[in-house]
Amino acid sequence: MPAIPVTVLGPSGSGKTVYLASLFRRLAIPRPDTGFHVELPPEQSTRLNRIYQEISRPDAWPDPTRRSDVREWEFTCAVRTPRNQTFSPFSITYLDYSGETLTEPDGQAENARRVLDRVEESEFLLVLLDGAKVLRCFEGDYGLVDELLQIFSYMQKVRATVHFVITKWDLLAAAGHTVRTVMDCLLRSPDFKDGVAVQLRNTKGSKGVRFLPVSSVGLDFAVPGPDGTMVKKGGFPSPLYVDIPFMAVLLDLFENQLQQMARHATPETQQITQRAQRLTWVRMVKDRIPLVKTYLHTVAATSPVMRLVRDHMADALLTYVETRVAAYGDRVEQDIARLRDRMLMATSEKDALNGLVALFHAKLAEFEAEHPGSRLIEEESSWTTA
Repeated sequence: MPAIPVTVLGPSGSGKTVYLASLFRRLAIPRPDTGFHVELPPEQSTRLNRIYQEISRPDAWPDPTRRSDVREWEFTCAVRTPRNQTFSPFSITYLDYSGETLTEPDGQAENARRVLDRVEESEFLLVLLDGAKVLRCFEGDYGLVDELLQIFSYMQKVRATVHFVITKWDLLAAAGHTVRTVMDCLLRSPDFKDGVAVQLRNTKGSKGVRFLPVSSVGLDFAVPGPDGTMVKKGGFPSPLYVDIPFMAVLLDLFENQLQQMARHATPETQQITQRAQRLTWVRMVKDRIPLVKTYLHTVAATSPVMRLVRDHMADALLTYVETRVAAYGDRVEQDIARLRDRMLMATSEKDALNGLVALFHAKLAEFEAEHPGSRLIEEESSWTTA
């Protein structure tokens, strides 16, 4: 099955490869709160596992990614049922590279071109914000924004769904910060605020821009030393929230398709949706499944991602619509264990994907309730959050 391409953007030191290694370690086995796992080609899983072992050791951190090393990692999501059947309903590929490839491209023109081509083709971007540098923003040092300017210029070339991933969240949490206080601090920078405003205009009417905190090592594994470097305290890393961006990519893919359906609807349908509330629109899509199927068939000829949805995910997209409708009812389903158990009863890849959609939706709802303000949904003077 074709994979969903995601490009990881971030200056040097923001933790791109460490994040991917922790994501692999977190999802390498089905845990009680997830039930699914990810698989990578053997050489990739070996390499990421080796990086994670370096993270776990008490004496050193992994070496920075070499400027010549541009690598694509393929994470295949898998569900293993109690009947020892394994279903692999979708994959996500992450492009990883040295931060200097884009911020300091001199002498690396070929690699910079490869990365830029991928950025321009991407529908999903993960922009990593170094939590240690975010912490310095609270002291008035906005060097992080200076590093991001080149990346913002690349982002303006695309109409991609953007997740700002705040790495090293353990540092910010220890200092008493929340996602909302971090966003408020970053948005004080006119350059950062205007850069985000571009993304909000590009995604107007959709899920907006997410700010997702992650810690690749957990909340009590390392502390800042006297010279500012991270000193390990010992014990075991416990990656925190690293799977949330992974889940958001699939659901935002479906959300994007719903928005495109709205834009390509017939004039009669457009009049209906202009007068209707969001829930009415979602219910209308659910009730007009032939319209959905016709739309997918028509636009798949021009969009690789739409062909992916049409050929492999159409049923799960409809399940997602039903899940969204239910979420607008009395309450969002929060029973993660029950949804996980339902997913594990899958008898086909279609069932597994449908189960993952419901599980991911509930997990993201739970995350957003725990971290209010993690999603900017429109551009206003007050920067409305959800």
